[in-house]
Amino acid sequence: MKTSSLQDLKTLSIASLQDTFSTRYHSKDFSFARSEYLRVRIQIIALLFALLTPLWAVMDNLALPEHTLNHVLLLRVVMFIGLVAILLASRFKRSNRSSLLLSTSIFVLPALFYAAVLVYLPNDGNYSLVGYSFIPYLLTATLGIFPFTLLESFGIGLGLLLLQFCSGFVDGTAFSPRALQDLWLLAALLAIAMTTNHFQLGLLLRLYRQATHDPLTGLLNRTALTRHIEHQTPQELMPPVAVMLLDLDFFKQINDQHGHSVGDQVLKRFALLLKKEAKQQDVICRYGGEEFLLLSGPCTVETATAQAERIREACHQLRLANMDGDAVSLTVSIGISMLRHGEHLNDAIQRADQRLYQAKRAGRNCIMAGTAT
Repeated sequence: MKTSSLQDLKTLSIASLQDTFSTRYHSKDFSFARSEYLRVRIQIIALLFALLTPLWAVMDNLALPEHTLNHVLLLRVVMFIGLVAILLASRFKRSNRSSLLLSTSIFVLPALFYAAVLVYLPNDGNYSLVGYSFIPYLLTATLGIFPFTLLESFGIGLGLLLLQFCSGFVDGTAFSPRALQDLWLLAALLAIAMTTNHFQLGLLLRLYRQATHDPLTGLLNRTALTRHIEHQTPQELMPPVAVMLLDLDFFKQINDQHGHSVGDQVLKRFALLLKKEAKQQDVICRYGGEEFLLLSGPCTVETATAQAERIREACHQLRLANMDGDAVSLTVSIGISMLRHGEHLNDAIQRADQRLYQAKRAGRNCIMAGTAT
């Protein structure tokens, strides 16, 4: 038992790391949800940085040579305009790519400002770092606020480490003990920020899955299906797309005769069957109690019917047993419709539901399909 628990924990840890390392295993609808989280944080941080930019001019007047103030002021104006542009863009652009680009710009813009200051200011009296050396640390700490993947966070953090290292060449202290200590401190902050990213994105994924996936079968729930449809591009929902509604026959009798625990096992096994028979681009959803929906495309009505027949036959061949070891028979009825050009997917689902009803009336354990016309 202890070995099994450790193995489960190891498997869970590896899966969690895969989820947070990159976006490779993220679904399209979760990527959209993450972009919304990024967008909110972009607006907050961009506004905060924009407010701090002119306020920090007070420090310039106290610490910098007078003949440099106008040039630094120009750099501040440029950064302020850039931050306002990021803030405005985040309110109108809502794609996944734009959210990631804008969130990266939140770090790139102040980093470029810091680099310009280091290059421009004279290195007399150590003016080049007065009032500015905190910027790499501030940006590294800010990384933890965003639900970045570990790969994204490491890329930004590596740029900040490089910037910190280059700043040592400007004031001639690149390999001094103090500079190496500062670089080590920045690396430690980056490790903390990446750990925060891991836990934040992992928590976001768990909450998302709890809200969008059926806890029993692990399939999308009906609400998530609606969101998935909303986030599809018109090209992705263009015909030929087949809509299948699948309903387990006499499922209420299975619950009544064998108990709900057996009924739950039936639902789990059928969900696994659907995953096995579905193509990679197919979308599977638990549509109701014992009703499932499968979007398959691109395909023809003939290929969709053949896929449905494989599912029907595999369901009929399932070997299930109740608590006493007695066999539990299982069949499924399937209704299929093809998405028509220019129609909403809900209309195709309604036609599939009508054909499912026809399959039930025809004696169950059969398929009713229709063409796009």
